[in-house]
Amino acid sequence: MRLDIATTDGRTGSKTLVVHVKTHDVSIAKLDAPDTTRVGRTSRITAQISDTRYAEVVQVQLFKSVPGGDGFELVGTLTQSIPAQSKAQTTPFDFDYTFTGDDAAIGKVSFKAVATIVGASDALPADNIAIAPPTKVRP
Repeated sequence: MRLDIATTDGRTGSKTLVVHVKTHDVSIAKLDAPDTTRVGRTSRITAQISDTRYAEVVQVQLFKSVPGGDGFELVGTLTQSIPAQSKAQTTPFDFDYTFTGDDAAIGKVSFKAVATIVGASDALPADNIAIAPPTKVRP
C-alpha cells in the first residue's frame, strides 16, 4: 500500500507499507446423527468442522427441531481451538443428546449445527450451517 500526501503549500510525502489481509473461513463438512433410536437412549451428534486457512477458535451451537415447524431450539454449545488442516481433514465437535418422549411423540427429530469463528468474521458464512437428516424416534 502506498500513501502520497501533498499539503496546500506544496510539501509532499509518501509512505509505502505492506498490509496483510487474512481471510478467515471455516465450514461444517458434515453433521452426523443416528438414523433411528429409542426414547431414553443417548446418542452422539457430531459436527465435523473444516478449516484450511488459519488456526481458529470456533463455537458450534447444536439445535433440535421443535414440533409444528416453528424452527429449532438450542441443545448445546461447544467452543474449542481447531488447527488449519488439509481439506480432507476435519475437527469433530461431539454432542451427546438423550432422546425424549416428546421426540417420540413427534416421531422424528432433526438437528441443526451452526459454526461461528470467535473473534473474526467468516468470509463465507453460508457454509457454517448444516441440518442432518431426521432421526426416527421410537418409544
